[in-house]
Amino acid sequence: MKPDDLPSAGTVFVHDVPGIGRFSLRQLDLMRDVTLLHRWLTGAHAVFWGMQTATPEAVADYFRRLDENRHAQALIGCCAGLPVFLLETYDPRHDPLAAHYEAQPGDKGMHFLTAPPERPVHGFTRAVMGVIQAWLFSDPGVRRIVVEPAVANDKIHPINLDAGFVYQCQIDLPGKRAWLAFCRREDFAAQAEARR
Repeated sequence: MKPDDLPSAGTVFVHDVPGIGRFSLRQLDLMRDVTLLHRWLTGAHAVFWGMQTATPEAVADYFRRLDENRHAQALIGCCAGLPVFLLETYDPRHDPLAAHYEAQPGDKGMHFLTAPPERPVHGFTRAVMGVIQAWLFSDPGVRRIVVEPAVANDKIHPINLDAGFVYQCQIDLPGKRAWLAFCRREDFAAQAEARR
C-alpha cells in the first residue's frame, strides 16, 4: 500500500476497485473543504446541483445547514488519497421526496457529484457509484437506495441503470422534473455478480 492510499482522519469506509484504485469516504470538514466544494459545485459539470452562481459563503452555509440536519450527511470521496467526489445521503422519510412515494424504513436517499478529472479514467464514475452502493449497503439497516435524478441529466441515467437502479416514474421536485428510482440490496448484489 502506498502512503497516499492510507485512510485519512475521519475515514468511514475504504473500498478497492480493481483497475481504478483504492477509494475512501471521509467526513466533510467544512473549513478544509469549502474552497474545493465551491469549485466543484460552480463548475459546468455540476449544473444539476443548481449552485452555479453560489459564492463560497453560500456553499459553506448550505453545508452548515446540512450538518445540522440529523437526517442527512455529506462526505468526501477520495481515490488514492485525493478528493474526487462529493456524496450526500438522506432519510427520504424526512425529505420532500416523501410526498411522492411511500418511504419505508431502510430507504436511503443519495446524491453524488464527481469532480472534473484532470485526465479521464474509463469507468471512473461507475466505480464511484459502486463504492457508494457498497458503503450504503454495508449498513444492514439499508434495504433500498433511492435516487431522483433530473430527467434532463442524460449522463447519469445509464450509470444508474448499470448499477441496478429500477426507474419507476417521473415526479416534480423543487427546481426539477425527476425520475424516481430504487436499487434494492438484491439488485446491487445481482449487478455485482453479473460484472464478475
